[in-house]
Amino acid sequence: MELIEYMRLRNKMTQKEWEDSFEKTEKEIIVLRHEGGGGSLRNGFWDWAAYFLAYVDCETGELHKEEGRIVFPVTDKENLPYQFEDETIYKLKVRAKLPEEVPNGVLPTKKHFLVVEVLEKNAACKELEEILAEYRKPIILQDDILGELIYDKPLKSFQGSIIWQDRKINIILDVDKDNKSGITKAKKALKTMVSEQEKWDVDLRSFAAQKLTKLAYEWAESDNETSEITEESFAKRISLSLIWMTSGGSFSAYFDDDDLFFGHCITVCGSLKKGIVSADIEG
Repeated sequence: MELIEYMRLRNKMTQKEWEDSFEKTEKEIIVLRHEGGGGSLRNGFWDWAAYFLAYVDCETGELHKEEGRIVFPVTDKENLPYQFEDETIYKLKVRAKLPEEVPNGVLPTKKHFLVVEVLEKNAACKELEEILAEYRKPIILQDDILGELIYDKPLKSFQGSIIWQDRKINIILDVDKDNKSGITKAKKALKTMVSEQEKWDVDLRSFAAQKLTKLAYEWAESDNETSEITEESFAKRISLSLIWMTSGGSFSAYFDDDDLFFGHCITVCGSLKKGIVSADIEG
């Protein structure tokens, strides 16, 4: 089956056809909801999902630690039939997803259940309570150069702060906690920038000034203000607030604009291999 054909057939499914893709038999499970989810538009309704971290089969008592999703149909996004709160344990009546053929490149759905009824919120379950307690523990990396980096679970990134040119700035490693090699690469790339910060600071400011000074003229409210804006003054006025780094060595450096663009953020992007490639305003 081709991917395009698969997506087309999936999106043309009516609500009844979609619900028929789940088993007729109902079962009870207890799920540990963590975070994430959203809706996919189908034929006249939304296929809405909420993700869970683990679940227990009430009939067998078996604990399943794999992540999965609970889904339900939605016709009005402003009035969801269910609101599943983060880091909460629910007892549910559900129907499991039937096996289906999927094209190459699409992962088959696992641990996928259609919600029939919410039986209990904050359900008691020792196994899931232990997993939740472990999940809530902060994930912290300690680095001799970058200091303490705390993992942000919803954003799937590590965040911290460093001293850059005698000022404190924020840093983000855009890498998942389970990607060990990616963490190592992102840390190495950012530490390279930090060790060469004097050069990078000059280059980032100069590039932003070269690309955006003319735009700053257009934003100026008076001729007097325009006359005071030069590439040199532009480079001095902006101040670095954040460096965002990927495991591949690509970065975005965010600067406060000192009201050159009425509070919009200046973003300078590039990579350690290619150097600086763009500068723009956003926000």
